[in-house]
Amino acid sequence: MKNYINKKFKVLEKKILNKFKNSIKGGGGGVSVRILINHLIYINLKTEKLLFTKNFNPEKEILKDISYLYSLINNIHNFKEFSSGKFKRQKFILEKNHKTLFQKLWINYTFEEYKKERLDRFEKRILINKIKGLIKNKKIVDFGCGHGNFLMSMIKFKPKECVGIDYGKNSIDYANKYRKKFYSKQNISFLVRSVYRSKLKKNYFDFAIQNGVFHHLDYENKAYAEVHRVLKSGGYLWVYTDGGGGIRDFVFDLSQKILKNIDNNIIQNQISSMQLSTNKQYHLGDGLSARYRHTDLKGIKAKLKKIGFKYIRQLNGGFITDFDYPYSKDKYFRKKFGSGDLRLLFKKI
Repeated sequence: MKNYINKKFKVLEKKILNKFKNSIKGGGGGVSVRILINHLIYINLKTEKLLFTKNFNPEKEILKDISYLYSLINNIHNFKEFSSGKFKRQKFILEKNHKTLFQKLWINYTFEEYKKERLDRFEKRILINKIKGLIKNKKIVDFGCGHGNFLMSMIKFKPKECVGIDYGKNSIDYANKYRKKFYSKQNISFLVRSVYRSKLKKNYFDFAIQNGVFHHLDYENKAYAEVHRVLKSGGYLWVYTDGGGGIRDFVFDLSQKILKNIDNNIIQNQISSMQLSTNKQYHLGDGLSARYRHTDLKGIKAKLKKIGFKYIRQLNGGFITDFDYPYSKDKYFRKKFGSGDLRLLFKKI
């Protein structure tokens, strides 16, 4: 995967991570850690604004912010004397931490926000990508469905059957509460299951969804193989996976590397204290805490070809906050987003 960012970013990253490791060795410093989290929230929010300023090169401005971050970490130990206690640590274990994290994030939406911010978003994506015909009277499965937003957005397009699986019980409980309240008469179910061993029927489903899940897993290929197993021959797969190589990915990744061994409850509480929208709390909670496996179009096509999928076409996110390369006219796209959002349609062969 090609890296499109200035080499100065990687030099700063190395200096920051080394300095941070040494700065917190002595423990304590709850105040210091919270100051750092707040600054990373600021950097991520500012970076987002700059990245979505069309035809503007944000490199110089963001480099300045990352340089200041290094200065802050260089002096952060000075705040420990004001702290009333130590901060809690955690050992970052990829799937274990993600399972805990996303169960916290998905359940924060009110039903009104869920309808407006989640279902409406995916309904629009179905329409603009002209895939209604792949849904009507079809059997649909969502691998890593979270609180069920993508699957429930399909109900208006009249699928025959919908099944969502996720390893987060709290997320599945949320999905089932919404389903019982609004879609009790529809053939839709949500189950606590593993994406590696779904216990679903072989060659059964017409359409599968993997929407921003497998790039967080230990065994991505194993999960795709399970999707392949449950899909009928000729069945379709919607894939959303993270690209990489741009400034946006660098800032998120750096934040996660700095904060990965700090108790995630501290991070989420600091984000909540900012009184941001639920959507923004979700994206910051994700970006500052979750680890992503980045790829590009060539890489994901090669991966899925080996498993038994044929690439059909790239899809459009359809919103100003999406960054899908074929649909962007920003001349600084690669520098900002690298290979960008990868929303893709595949077919089982």
